[in-house]
Amino acid sequence: MLESSTGAHMAQLRMQLAQMTAASQLLERYATDEKSCAYLSTINQSVCRMLRLVGRLELARRLTDEDEVRLQVAPLDITRWGTDLARRLEGALAGANVSFTWEVAPGLSGVADGGMLEQLVLELVSNAAKTGSPVKLTVQPGTGSVRITVSDQGPGLDAQQLSTLFQQPPQEEQGMGVALAQQIAQLHGGLLMADSKLGHGVNMVAVIPLRDGMPPRRLETPPPQWGDNGLDPVLVGLSDVLPAQSFAPDTLG
Repeated sequence: MLESSTGAHMAQLRMQLAQMTAASQLLERYATDEKSCAYLSTINQSVCRMLRLVGRLELARRLTDEDEVRLQVAPLDITRWGTDLARRLEGALAGANVSFTWEVAPGLSGVADGGMLEQLVLELVSNAAKTGSPVKLTVQPGTGSVRITVSDQGPGLDAQQLSTLFQQPPQEEQGMGVALAQQIAQLHGGLLMADSKLGHGVNMVAVIPLRDGMPPRRLETPPPQWGDNGLDPVLVGLSDVLPAQSFAPDTLG
């Protein structure tokens, strides 16, 4: 009963956020001066951050509920998927003055849930960008798998921090992102690994098995529906690290 009530409240909150987004878009025509545009940017940023919070809570509930179906799997051109995502990340992070580089190997394909893999990358990139250091995304072939690596050059983790990184339940914001990414990797039959030394940044590596055909059981759980508000999922997913200027009325679509 409580679970269904929570889901209903989430849906109502999402509806209110959609109305706030629509109101903000209507106000754009009257925002003719710099001060008004700055106010609207702050409103848009707050809406995106609330959408991110709601989406992550919904996703966490689905991923931990044994009765929920989990993935929407289909043949995926992983090279095209990775290239498109990397370009969107590059454009968004430029607004936060975060150096972002990427490498995506050619000829990668398989069967996966592209939306959920995007969520995995967004969680890891968001954590990496918070260090304020350069961030790199690589998508490379492994042995019967694809390796998605997000690296930063931040302060890194000591041995104790590294040993508790995958602790359940997560104890902080970074831990929630890692936990979601780990569960998404595991649902694909893969795993998430971390490598770090104090003072040498963090490398997060998701190993996702490549499949030639559809899995015997089709699992379906939609990723967070941020697109319902007409907002780029990358802007929403990185809203906790992007400045208000990234949400100016003329940048949202």
